[in-house]
Amino acid sequence: MNNNYYLEDNSKIAVIGGGPSGTLFSIFASKMARMVDKKVDITIFEPKDFTQYGPNGCNKCGGVISELLVQVLAVEGINLPPNVVQRGINSYVLHTVKGDVEIVTPAMEKKIATVYRGGGPKDLKEKDLDSFDDFLLKYAVKEGAVHVPLKIEEIRQNDKMVLASHGKAVLEADLVVGAFGVNSTTHKLFENLNMCYQRPATTSAFITELELGTEMVSHYFGSSIHFFLLPVPKNIKFAALIPKGKYVTLCILGKNIDKNTVKAFLDSPVTQSVLPEQIAIDKFCKCYPKLSVSCAKKAFDNRMVIIGDAGSTRLFKDGLGASYIMGKAAAMTAIFHGVSKKDFARHYLPVYRKTNIDNLYGRYLYLITDIYKNVTLLTEGMVEVVSKEQKRSEDTRRLSSILWDTFTGNETYKNIALRAFSMPMHIELGLSFIKALGRRLT
Repeated sequence: MNNNYYLEDNSKIAVIGGGPSGTLFSIFASKMARMVDKKVDITIFEPKDFTQYGPNGCNKCGGVISELLVQVLAVEGINLPPNVVQRGINSYVLHTVKGDVEIVTPAMEKKIATVYRGGGPKDLKEKDLDSFDDFLLKYAVKEGAVHVPLKIEEIRQNDKMVLASHGKAVLEADLVVGAFGVNSTTHKLFENLNMCYQRPATTSAFITELELGTEMVSHYFGSSIHFFLLPVPKNIKFAALIPKGKYVTLCILGKNIDKNTVKAFLDSPVTQSVLPEQIAIDKFCKCYPKLSVSCAKKAFDNRMVIIGDAGSTRLFKDGLGASYIMGKAAAMTAIFHGVSKKDFARHYLPVYRKTNIDNLYGRYLYLITDIYKNVTLLTEGMVEVVSKEQKRSEDTRRLSSILWDTFTGNETYKNIALRAFSMPMHIELGLSFIKALGRRLT
């Protein structure tokens, strides 16, 4: 431990970003400090008002919380109130060019939740609904953090870290936590420092909120997320329709997503069979955010640490779960060990690397998924096997459980990949491929 970089009583922590990574770090740091009878002052700098409708309050996320995160938050004493959860999800419906199949929640547990990260779509006027991000921000304040609605525009490295806004110093901090997303310009503040930070590589996405009405959403989508694995357009990796109240969130992930890609997806016969009517995208709230697909380089230094999407997050799925893991790891390091570069290397970096290594298994799984969606023979066999599994006992639904955990982010990619080597599953898939081939030849 380097005593020059140890948080003493009345040490000041500046958290830049009030999304889940920043608020969860603040919650854990506050609780851990009390455990060791230490008083630390935590200030969260977040200019965005998460209660606002539309882009002003939006955090550009599909808003699906895995059952694993719901459980671990409950263990930490953070229970999501009913007015935050838009809908409980009990199944995924997989849509392909070779048919559709429903994958029900293991053990029929309705623990996956859909939420709004901000106040909701710009036309939403339901005052009894709360934002997930606003709930966590208020929870952090209740635990002792202070929320300052300022945008930090400069960080100066002296003996301590000096944060400035509008040309004026606003705080001298013993630790600066960068909890910003890859869509923020805040990364430039850290790239200009001696830590040599480089933000993660990104891919593109499209998100919009389709207003269909509560009855229509319930009738057509129920409590299911509709997941699309389609070979065309080729630049789409996958897409999902996520029911939330009277809206359905459409998320498309891939490379170079633009309005032509979105139109091609919506015009697909498979998509048209799911949506109740022709959708005029232009009338709804929408964005084209970036998603992190790698880890940041040099994510910590003396008195500085980067967490969340701008540091290390899970590939494509369960970014909120990664916020929990990385936020807690950074808080434990800072409160129990210190805030030097060596402290973060010893106690934060192993967790950081574990997420990155797990993402390598994720890349393998999505590579296999791409092959299955692009080869119709494989697609047909996959749908047939899952359809059969859904009629059998739960312990024999091998492929279904792999797809479920991949879609939801409910398991580590490593564990999913190891389960994918199941010999009985591959035998069943092989027989289905042979049957599909036979049908083509007759």
